[in-house]
Amino acid sequence: MLNDMNIVNDTTNTASTWGLYDQMRPQEIEAIQKKTPIAYLPWGAIEYHGNHNPTGLDSIKAFSMCKDLAEKNGGLVFPVVSLAANLIKSYPGVNFPKHSIEFSEKLIRLACEEYLEQLVVQGFKIIVLLSGHAGEPHLTLLKTVAEAFNNKYPDRRFWALAEFDILPDDLLVANHSAIGETSLQLYYAPETVDLETLPKDRSVTLELDAVSGDDPRLATKALGEKIVKLFLRNASLVIEELKRKYL
Repeated sequence: MLNDMNIVNDTTNTASTWGLYDQMRPQEIEAIQKKTPIAYLPWGAIEYHGNHNPTGLDSIKAFSMCKDLAEKNGGLVFPVVSLAANLIKSYPGVNFPKHSIEFSEKLIRLACEEYLEQLVVQGFKIIVLLSGHAGEPHLTLLKTVAEAFNNKYPDRRFWALAEFDILPDDLLVANHSAIGETSLQLYYAPETVDLETLPKDRSVTLELDAVSGDDPRLATKALGEKIVKLFLRNASLVIEELKRKYL
């Protein structure tokens, strides 16, 4: 699981290139921002992901991937925003009313608009919004707001994405607690996963197990690492291009 002590130590040791915004003093923040004015905004959710995964999977995934991106490319990682619409609790045909904290699409749009506006005020030139939750239209709302800000502030760049947007389909597609998300969770926080809670005598289904996608019983830490490494490579290529254009 995410270890607060390790996070603080990592931030201290690499403060000249990247850091966690809420764990740094103003002078440390400004030193990084002066060199690399990039903000990473992980956008997560509190949502039921079956009995085998934690309710904060989307938030853990988004924050961890943003942290990896910042360490590789420089910049500042903001605390995860665990606000999401269109969760499994309201998905047609299933009945999982508990363990999901769901918000309106109106609130998601407003929160995104106000958060991005604040990042502009703080002087960031590139804002990477990584959504760990891919419910629709939640994800499209975030992307639509980011595009509107690109038009409003042409001297800056707002990039909203989900991790699978820049990965080949044979490696990762949008899924809910299936092999892809579960493998990422095994990579980042293995102690929060319990594959033994999945059925052994039948197929895994959305209706019974809250799983949409390929069988999570096949998930591995190695697959999660493979996904992360390719994501970091592909995202870093985009960020390097954005640096050339906007910094």
